Amino acid sequence: MPLPDTMFCAQQIDIAQELPDILKNFTKAAVRTQPEDLLLWSAAYFTALSKGERLPVKDRLELNVTHKTDSAMTPGLLKTLHKQLSFQHAPKVTRHHP
Repeated sequence: MPLPDTMFCAQQIDIAQELPDILKNFTKAAVRTQPEDLLLWSAAYFTALSKGERLPVKDRLELNVTHKTDSAMTPGLLKTLHKQLSFQHAPKVTRHHP
């Protein structure tokens, strides 16, 4: 079924005031993180954003490849993974004193 050839003017399109900031933050995060699969990462980013969860974002862009290991893990990636996983609620540990 073809779409109607309806033209809209700027006054007919309601854009949320927050959208420019959301897109700017998303773009900066994508540049910093440099995901291999941008589509998959984007879905994870906006899912986390909508749920109020920690975003899958690196703190900064890593250009120094001398710290890479054979597993392609970098200090920044490990830090990001730690932040994401530590955000989840850890079980409470109680000690029993005899």
